[in-house]
Amino acid sequence: MNNLTNSHSFPVLEKGKFDYKDDSIYEIEQIKNDSKSNYIIFEHHLKGDNLISQFLRSNEAKFVTTVVQKSTMYRETIDSILESKSPVKIWQEVPLKTTLETQNFLSSIVYIGENKKITLNSETMGLDDFWDGITIELKKGAILARDDWRELESTASDLLTIRRDDTIKYGFDVDVISEEGGRFMANVQPELYDKIKQLSRDNSHLRSLVIHMLCIGFMNLAKDFKEDDSELTNFKGIKSDLENKGIKTWSEDDFNANQVACYFLRHNIKLEEENE
Repeated sequence: MNNLTNSHSFPVLEKGKFDYKDDSIYEIEQIKNDSKSNYIIFEHHLKGDNLISQFLRSNEAKFVTTVVQKSTMYRETIDSILESKSPVKIWQEVPLKTTLETQNFLSSIVYIGENKKITLNSETMGLDDFWDGITIELKKGAILARDDWRELESTASDLLTIRRDDTIKYGFDVDVISEEGGRFMANVQPELYDKIKQLSRDNSHLRSLVIHMLCIGFMNLAKDFKEDDSELTNFKGIKSDLENKGIKTWSEDDFNANQVACYFLRHNIKLEEENE
């Protein structure tokens, strides 16, 4: 048995611990969401007949997801259920913050019953034999099972807004807008804008246009915010990603806006022989 179980006075089901028998598994899957872009859907599924499944069936436990945004100290725990598949399998809809900074998620199963002492039975509760006969005290809010922390990150292309601008005579220009955490605003010549709106999201020409827009945006970012980008909170995650990859950011000398734009969104060019 893994010694990590000693960090809790009660059994917890999670990866890397062996408090429960092998047939007890807590799984989280992200479900495709086509209806609401400002939500993420998780499927919680507990497998195996064990102490936790017994608590779920007796309404003494529930599935929750905690959302954390470190930069603003925002923290919220969501316990609402979108759809119940069974007492041990549910879909949960978690609202996303409007910010484009990194958001972190921790899904878990928590005990919501009254504080009480329980004598554990490894055979009937699906537990490792280590816990057999041990009396524990469970308190309301205790985490019974947990997933790993997950991250939802925004990319540079998420920070780009395209709008029609009648004052633009040729092509487009890109401004860095500092309000609400910052973003790139591409002001596009009307005829070009109308044609862009007709392109599918996976169109290679559109992809190249967006890369070009990002390149100009990063150039202006380096020009206007090299010394102080503290107000551009939406760009913190992007900057951290570049630093972790050893890529120079707009705050450094020799910053290469074109290469950084292509790092976040690569050109997709198909040769004629590839289409045959």
